Amino acid sequence: MIALHSTVKPRRKPVQSRAWMTTRAIQDAFVLLLVERGYENVSMREIAGVAGVGLGTLYLYFPSKDSIAAVTVRSWMRKQAAILAAAGQAPVPRTLEQTIGDFVAAHVQGVLSQATEWRALVHVERRISSPASYREIYREFVYLLRDAFVAASDWPVALDPQRTAFNAFAMIDAIVEQALLVQDVCPDADELADDVECAVTGYVRAALERSQSVTPAHLAQQDPAPAT
Repeated sequence: MIALHSTVKPRRKPVQSRAWMTTRAIQDAFVLLLVERGYENVSMREIAGVAGVGLGTLYLYFPSKDSIAAVTVRSWMRKQAAILAAAGQAPVPRTLEQTIGDFVAAHVQGVLSQATEWRALVHVERRISSPASYREIYREFVYLLRDAFVAASDWPVALDPQRTAFNAFAMIDAIVEQALLVQDVCPDADELADDVECAVTGYVRAALERSQSVTPAHLAQQDPAPAT
């Protein structure tokens, strides 16, 4: 999901279960130290110690702390995307409002269940990601929401699903992220989900009303194009 620069790419991709467990332990150690001490105060030696691996082994997999950070953020984003993908697939038909409610609840719960870790990782992500990487992350989540929207039993064909999903996820992401980064106390998950759902539902309703206001009768009243 995050396009890594050459300076932060991992040196070795885990292909065996033991190697995967090692990289997982390194990422877990990084997050633990990140939360406790902040990014600037964490060293590669400390990460190796908490992960229970030798410093040489750590450098075998990751050339730098930025590399560990990039892979860790990508892993957490993928985990969140999997949560939203599951929320987007309903066993029975859902209305659009039900779809919005399920998607919003899944996103809010997924983030706030590990609010401290996500808060720290969001700050790091802004440090290591390029504009292209940021756009790539957004596309992943927007596509999930778009597919969930069009699968709703009452999806209005008058709305552009891509545009609607992009704007809706921008609202979801902004409200949740700012609640996480700005508020001193982590907000209540249910209250935050209710607020986000109201905002998104209101936007979709307004977009639908606007699209329906352009009727054939309205178009007929407009000045005709000049003859050629």
